[in-house]
Amino acid sequence: MRGFFGCMFFFAAPNIMYIVRPKLELMRTFFTTIFLLIVGLVSAQTTQPWQPDADGDGLINAEDMLQFLTVFNTQWGPDMTVACDYQGTEFETLFADLLNGNAQLDSLYFAFSIYDSAEVFLPECPEPVTLFNLVERSGTITSFERLTLPDGRMTVTSGEEVDGHYVFFDLRYNPEFAVYSIEFGDAAIVAESAPFFDGLWHYANDHIGLPFPSSWYLDDLGIHFPSYDGTLDEYGDFQFVPFWSVPVASQTGE
Repeated sequence: MRGFFGCMFFFAAPNIMYIVRPKLELMRTFFTTIFLLIVGLVSAQTTQPWQPDADGDGLINAEDMLQFLTVFNTQWGPDMTVACDYQGTEFETLFADLLNGNAQLDSLYFAFSIYDSAEVFLPECPEPVTLFNLVERSGTITSFERLTLPDGRMTVTSGEEVDGHYVFFDLRYNPEFAVYSIEFGDAAIVAESAPFFDGLWHYANDHIGLPFPSSWYLDDLGIHFPSYDGTLDEYGDFQFVPFWSVPVASQTGE
């Protein structure tokens, strides 16, 4: 009698029937079962595509198992242990070092000169008059803190009073979307300048991924980056000069 897995031989004895399969057929069945279990485990543990029918013949058999064994115990998916060899610009490197703790932002000198005009009504005049306002200010932010938020976002943040007004300068990175952010704010712009500058007091911008655009760079005059269109960038010039240090690894045995 021929069964599903090949030849089968029946031996009868009183009240007993024996079914014996050839050894080759049993081994083929064993390895096929093991292969299907392995494929099932791989499929359950990853969402990446896997094609168990390696030779494309429509059957999962010993040939497919041999193809699988050629990559057995190797890396599945991208190898995350490979170091990034991207050589960034000076500003990109500083940005990353500050976020990763390889450098410490000790202080930041800021200066800006912004100019605006506005039509307003004065109590004694029936017609609007045009007023002009020039705001020039500078100072130094001296305290920065590096934080990693619960959602994975990284930031080097600050916030302190400079000559009676709140000022901050932040560097941020969102790893979920690879968004780099820079933001400066000075409450003195609003406190001393309403109704000018559309009530704005932030100078900020974002960029997704590397490399940074050519307008984002670092030189002897400081950090350069444009603000969002339609914000404080259109009213004048800003300067941000960072001062940072690199932590010295502690020496043992000293």
